[in-house]
Amino acid sequence: SCVGGNVAMNAGGKKAVLWGTALDNLASWRMVTPQAEWLEVTRVGHNLGKIHDVDSAVFDLQYFAADGKMKLRSERLEIAGRTFRKEGLGKDVTDKFLSGLPGIQKEGCDGLITSCRWVVHKMPAHTRTVCLEFFGNAKDAVPSIVEIKDFMFAEQKRSGVLLAGLEHLDDRYLKAVGYATKSKKHGGLPKMVLFGDIAGHDADAVARVTSEVVRIANSRSGEGFIAISPEARKKFWLDRKRTAAISRHTNAFKINEDVVIPLPRMAEYTDGIERINIELSLQNKLAFADALEAFFARGNLPLGKTDDANDIPSAELLEDRVAQAIALVQDVRALWAGWLQDVDALFPQLQDHSLRASWKTQIRAPLQQIFSGAEFAPILAECNAIHQRVLKGRVWVALHMHAGDGNVHTNLPVNSDNYEMLQTAHAAVVRIMALARSLDGVISGEHGIGITKLEFLSDAELQPFTDYKQRVDPEGRFNKGKLLRADTPASHGLHADLTNAYTPSFGLMGHESLIMQQSDIGA
Repeated sequence: SCVGGNVAMNAGGKKAVLWGTALDNLASWRMVTPQAEWLEVTRVGHNLGKIHDVDSAVFDLQYFAADGKMKLRSERLEIAGRTFRKEGLGKDVTDKFLSGLPGIQKEGCDGLITSCRWVVHKMPAHTRTVCLEFFGNAKDAVPSIVEIKDFMFAEQKRSGVLLAGLEHLDDRYLKAVGYATKSKKHGGLPKMVLFGDIAGHDADAVARVTSEVVRIANSRSGEGFIAISPEARKKFWLDRKRTAAISRHTNAFKINEDVVIPLPRMAEYTDGIERINIELSLQNKLAFADALEAFFARGNLPLGKTDDANDIPSAELLEDRVAQAIALVQDVRALWAGWLQDVDALFPQLQDHSLRASWKTQIRAPLQQIFSGAEFAPILAECNAIHQRVLKGRVWVALHMHAGDGNVHTNLPVNSDNYEMLQTAHAAVVRIMALARSLDGVISGEHGIGITKLEFLSDAELQPFTDYKQRVDPEGRFNKGKLLRADTPASHGLHADLTNAYTPSFGLMGHESLIMQQSDIGA
């Protein structure tokens, strides 16, 4: 069921920064247990706010027979509020056990959720949307997220004006969605953009607070734009809704590894991702240089036809030009390889593009001089084709985040039928997970664990859920083996990670990508 998925994943959207995730807003839910009993879970004394703000959260569990009427037993769970998620990480869903609270955050492994009752919030009467464009270094712009959130949370206590959503897109996402820069002062795309809703019951207070948020952006070399009417606000949010367009790079699929990072360390995370992207780009450039050198070294290069026999290059002339081309490619490759080897020391220059590996300026332009003339046009055309083929297999990482709570969607577009590309992407994911951990973040945001992240959880993190699963569903009636190591009794010997993963139809994945581009599924 749809609501079952919301509960089982502990879902949360852009307004989670204000009202929390599913867990924070559940009044009660009903589910079928592995023993074919009905279970009703009711929150007692709901604080109508985020669950981690209370000293303890109390839940009544009532079990009924299959007819739903005869009461079998009941129990009460009292859970410390601070244990539901790691402090400061609003969408941490790492703890699948949750002190034995059934259904919620279990990814469908302990029963089937059939219905639930929610705490429903009412938006204030007045809302303004801000679009904040930041140019220059992302590391310098990202701290504005913390500054805006801190200001807005303090303002909520002072005037009641709320931050009802704060979303982020990096420059790769902006390019993918075809973002049109609003700034008239800067050319090209911003390094990042923030979209936010600011709401309150006092229109003047909302206007004042919105202007202050823009001022905060200005202090970080950003520009702010404000939408007031519903139509203008909708236009601002359209770019955020087109995030599935990131798949266009490969026309295939995207690996979405969402993590949750403490906001004060978000700048370090974006720096780490840029470091990974620089290395992936240089590795792709080296692969291109190797392919280009192999093309020139093989001989029998394609030549254009000419009506004048005198225009046909001699073997000696062609050999000399090929030798020049090979020497050029080798020299540029050595330069790029040196940058990759010294990436630690050269990271600032590579990040701000004062050092830039460019096939257009460093290889293509000199090749056009070496192979000038119509008779050499087929050689240049094949060089361009080689570049396109190699570039298609380049892996890179794009970020968009629910900036208010640190949930970062870390996406890697891939061609699912390119094994080498998939392996490169997986190696990048390993680094991304390690980076998130090193910054005191968690590797499981609103998308949960599933099969792709299981290998990154420690045995200690999984053990409480493993024991819980063995106790409530020893026969594995719900999602047998999921979220479990294959060597545990509760898994029944099944691999719940990527060990036995198989994609039966790459064509279907291509169609799925097209569907994602036309909908909000990929958001």
